[in-house]
Amino acid sequence: MSDVDVRAGQDADAATNDRRLIVYAVSRTDRRIDDFVMHALAALRPHGERVVVIVPAGTPEIEIERLRSLVDDVFSVPASGFDPAGYALAVDAEADIERYDEVVLTGDAWFGPVSDFGPVLERMAGEATTVWAMVENSGSGPETFPDAGVTPSSLPWAWTALRRDAFASGAWRRYWDGRGRGAGAAEETAFLRHFAPGDASVSFAFPADQYPSTNPALFTPSLLLDDGCPFVLRTVFLQYPPYLDRFAVIGRELLQHVDELGFPLALVWQNLARTVQPKALYAIAGMLEVLPDTDVAYDRASPFRIAAIVHVSDLDSVQDLFSRLGYIPSPYHLYVTTTDGKRAEKLQRMLERRDDPQLASFDVRVTPANRGRDMSDLFVGCRDVLLSGNFDLIVKVHARRTRDKTVNVRRYFRRYQYDNLLHSPGYVANLLALFQKEPGLGVVFPPMMHIGYSMMGHAWGGLREPAEDLGRSLGITVPFDAVSPLAPFGGMWIGRPEALLPLMGKRWMFRDYGKRTGQTYRDLARVQERLVAYAGAELGYHARTVLTREHASISHTILESKIDNLFSTTRGWPVEQIALMQRAGDAGHMGTVALARMYIRVNHRRLSRLTMPLFEAALRTVVILKYMRRGVGILTSVMRGRAPESRR
Repeated sequence: MSDVDVRAGQDADAATNDRRLIVYAVSRTDRRIDDFVMHALAALRPHGERVVVIVPAGTPEIEIERLRSLVDDVFSVPASGFDPAGYALAVDAEADIERYDEVVLTGDAWFGPVSDFGPVLERMAGEATTVWAMVENSGSGPETFPDAGVTPSSLPWAWTALRRDAFASGAWRRYWDGRGRGAGAAEETAFLRHFAPGDASVSFAFPADQYPSTNPALFTPSLLLDDGCPFVLRTVFLQYPPYLDRFAVIGRELLQHVDELGFPLALVWQNLARTVQPKALYAIAGMLEVLPDTDVAYDRASPFRIAAIVHVSDLDSVQDLFSRLGYIPSPYHLYVTTTDGKRAEKLQRMLERRDDPQLASFDVRVTPANRGRDMSDLFVGCRDVLLSGNFDLIVKVHARRTRDKTVNVRRYFRRYQYDNLLHSPGYVANLLALFQKEPGLGVVFPPMMHIGYSMMGHAWGGLREPAEDLGRSLGITVPFDAVSPLAPFGGMWIGRPEALLPLMGKRWMFRDYGKRTGQTYRDLARVQERLVAYAGAELGYHARTVLTREHASISHTILESKIDNLFSTTRGWPVEQIALMQRAGDAGHMGTVALARMYIRVNHRRLSRLTMPLFEAALRTVVILKYMRRGVGILTSVMRGRAPESRR
């Protein structure tokens, strides 16, 4: 071994064994601490003589015990979330802080280590500095978009290290004595600036001037990884998707890079599913898969135990659906529900005649007719199937007519749902391979339909409040998307039964899906449909959508045309155009009242706060008069012996 190798080894040992105190803050613990935190602490353990974890008030004792198995002490602070003052409390609690060569303030603001901390610590050990941080942000923090429901997240500091001189100079105590209110990364930057003007020196392991961005941790994280930065900031995945779009920050590429470097992505998905709005995460991480019809990924040596749950009210389309279920590449058990005894007999005979080698068994069940249709048949009529523990995956599909739609829309709806879940044997095999690759994948379904439907922009359908109420009662704490939910619109998906467990927390009854009047749960079936992905996310399961290549071509081109026309009357980047429209508020039916209200909201924000109640009252009056006029017209037609004009 050369002298250079010996010295390098001695330096590495010094970097590892220096008297270093690591203070790691946990930002949230509603009922559990995410596994990526435990992974990070295990990796930090060799680099600290003492490791202390700060947890918010109310952290369950069982989670504190998990932490104590990895660290020297767990320090509870009064705050319910992350508060930078916790660092001061934890450090001041140390009996002899000056015995440490270095104190590191960090926390669950990052996923890592993606690469070893050792080389960075070794390099910075040779820096003659009083304070050093991992990555420099020489600009401002990311923009916020409150009108879109995106507010700043208070995360712990990424990595700030103080040498003994920082405490001896008194700068540490002066900062906390004069500290105003700050939060997360913004205060970490303020803390570093507090030291810079004085007699202390501040260094960065990865200075901003070495990258084509003032905030490389947010805008060029892959370049940092290439240079040996040991972690990726979680804040990349907490941004407003159109904001990242403006700077071409592609979350899917970043995650692929992290995966290639060997970091277990399951830890990333578990945390992001629980903490990020599902539709926002879906956009940031590019979670749409366009699958081929040739099997390129399925491991037939590890088949799933599969149950297909099919609600049938339309016998005309059920033969096609049954044929498509035969594309499943392993034996499956079929459960068919219907609300009519005669129809059940026909289905029984139909299945008895089927020649499907993959059909292991079938069970036809008659359920009460109710407003819940396929959803009540799933959560009530097939509750035993979901909770049996006998199945790894559930294929949830239906054959029923779509009401109040034209022939073209009904035809395309069925084709869109069936094709994108059960297109061909190879396609289905590739879809199931997604579950083999990702144990944390909870549910897969087609993207929101936008051809023949006008859901985009308001797909909650007025049900966000009931969904939030039901979610709270079931213990679902995942943040809800502001505009539209990530959901299997159309009621068809493939997923793990475990990902539905939060929705099974209440023993539903068919009467819960009754008429609107006197109903305990308003539009329960539609609410449950919108909560499928959120229920899985509560347990750390993420969702993906899938398309065939043909439907990807159809969908993308018409979507591009619609967006092109929508943005044709506004200037700037899409993120700015969207912000303008959201600031203007609901356009309603573009009447005089609505346009006046939008003008005032955009140009006179203070005045709008005073006049909005008047505008809302005027709008309600206009709507009431409109419906009264329509009612009078219908009544007049009936009295004259004419049938009122029907709607298509």
